[in-house]
Amino acid sequence: MAYSFASNWKRFASFLVDSLILSTIITKPLSNLIGEPSIENITDIFFLDWENIVLVTSLVSIINFIYWVSLEYKIQQTLGGLIFGISARSEKGKLTLAQTILRNITKLSTALLILDAIGIFTSKNKQRFTEKLTKTITLQDE
Repeated sequence: MAYSFASNWKRFASFLVDSLILSTIITKPLSNLIGEPSIENITDIFFLDWENIVLVTSLVSIINFIYWVSLEYKIQQTLGGLIFGISARSEKGKLTLAQTILRNITKLSTALLILDAIGIFTSKNKQRFTEKLTKTITLQDE
């Protein structure tokens, strides 16, 4: 089977599918634990249950990170990647757990992920900065 570097639209569509899956299965149910905050004026922010908000947000981030790392390490692709025919590969042999963890570390923060994704537009191999660092690539089926 022949491969080429994954197109920007396939990478983005795959990410959206994975985000929808994670939102439906993990984020929504866990967010229900803290309920909808009732904010009528700006001072109500000081009375929110920040401890639970931080706890749930941290849990969601960690579970999402585990999703990306475990699927890419075990089958070299997430469910979104499977749908769009894209997969993660090492430039040198088998994809290691360390490579998988480091290439996905920016998915813990939306801001970091956006900065990381800029690399796709500046790299001839369409690599995020963390993919360059870890010597990994994202390929699509031909």
